Amino acid sequence: MSRDAERNQGRGERRGDVVRRLGLPLLLALLTFVWLANSSGLVSSNDGSHLALARALVLRGETTIDPDRALALEVDLAERDGHAYSDRPPGTAFAALASVWIGARLDPAMLERAKQQARAHQDVEPLPAAPPYISTYAKRTTGAGRASGPALAGLIGTSLAISCHAALVGLVGLMFIDALLRRLAPADAPADGQRLVVLACLGLASAWGPYASALFAHVSAATAVAGFLWGVVTLAQRDSSSRGRAGGLGWVAALTGLAGAWAIACDYLLLVAIVPASLVAIDRRRWLAVVLGTTPVVVATLAYHHAAFGGVFSVGYDHQSNFEFARGRASTFSGSLFEGLWTLWGLGRGAGLLAQAPIVLVALIALPALARRDVSPGSAAIQRALLGFVPWALVLAMHRTPWGGGTEDHRYLIPILPFAALGLALAWARANTALRVGLAGLAGLSAILVWRHFLAWHETPAFDRPAFGAGAAAVVLLAALLATHLRQKVPSA
Repeated sequence: MSRDAERNQGRGERRGDVVRRLGLPLLLALLTFVWLANSSGLVSSNDGSHLALARALVLRGETTIDPDRALALEVDLAERDGHAYSDRPPGTAFAALASVWIGARLDPAMLERAKQQARAHQDVEPLPAAPPYISTYAKRTTGAGRASGPALAGLIGTSLAISCHAALVGLVGLMFIDALLRRLAPADAPADGQRLVVLACLGLASAWGPYASALFAHVSAATAVAGFLWGVVTLAQRDSSSRGRAGGLGWVAALTGLAGAWAIACDYLLLVAIVPASLVAIDRRRWLAVVLGTTPVVVATLAYHHAAFGGVFSVGYDHQSNFEFARGRASTFSGSLFEGLWTLWGLGRGAGLLAQAPIVLVALIALPALARRDVSPGSAAIQRALLGFVPWALVLAMHRTPWGGGTEDHRYLIPILPFAALGLALAWARANTALRVGLAGLAGLSAILVWRHFLAWHETPAFDRPAFGAGAAAVVLLAALLATHLRQKVPSA
């Protein structure tokens, strides 16, 4: 080998080493900055209802949200026996308990800071919520028939804490996806740089990013789905190498069940995705361990149902105070299948993937088309799991409001985004330079579309909180660099 070739090889190896050591920490920090710089605290009745439930559970040890019912803006609300409850599935609130507790400790100091700003005739910064939420909340808590609720100025610390929590959940989901891509690497290896491209596209050019800035259930559910898929692939690879024996990794099977159960606790409809996917993608000899893993979340969820709604299978939607159709599953999913598919996946109401995130649509189409060429156990398990999600996609399309109500987007599809990441990884790995340029352009267009729509919905300018985003990004960068350093030292220990 010539000296020039050796030098070029050395430079390539050094660049690869830099990407391996710094690429993921820098990307996670960048995503944290973008998400939180564009956050607004509370943005709708949806995240307000999740917050009200979390406050009830962790601050008062009860399920009724009577003192905080106004946080749900009198919209996402259930009523039973004269008391108000959140109508949301409890999984998102369960995960946010620690952040809500921390936020409550910060609220007094942040309230005093806001008062000082007001006395100095300065704008109160940061605000606890987006402008439309603040104005609607004021209407709900004043005048005749006003709803009970805390002063929003007293929740500034909480709003910052839950925004950080939402972003952290989104980052954990991306790390699960990164681990999943690494697991699948032997069959169709996306290199380190290619994995970073995939994660960047998911975090910036899909609905994952906007909804990782607020306390919605969708990214929480998607993160749990990503963990579930990692478990599915890990088990499939182990079982294929065990010559017919389901040997070891019982803890992975249990965590797979835990992740699947948490996804369902965040979004009940995922029951018709996780269960079929488990049946077709997990070896039946693993089922007992998987079911045992679901136990903590199942018990907590059913106990909440019983305490709040009088029965383990009675859910908040059964007692919804505003939308009659939501009180029954048959009426909730009584819409047109074809209109729903066009709305979620096409251009209907300008809400679907084709209208707002075409890169995701391309990735989801690419996954089954390209994965068929890979006969490895991990790829086969992913294909079977994707098949298990088909009933969920069809039932979801029949939802009475597949556009998500006031948001008019495809947020209900966020739980399937881990599959989109896998499809994009396959497409990017097999694409030539021209196709990669096209995919990058499509991702850029998608980023503009999803963020423009999300920010316009709650009337917030882009990057309205740069200092908040930068501070959180610095913490994430330091933590990620430390984790990378410790991980590199483990093999030599």
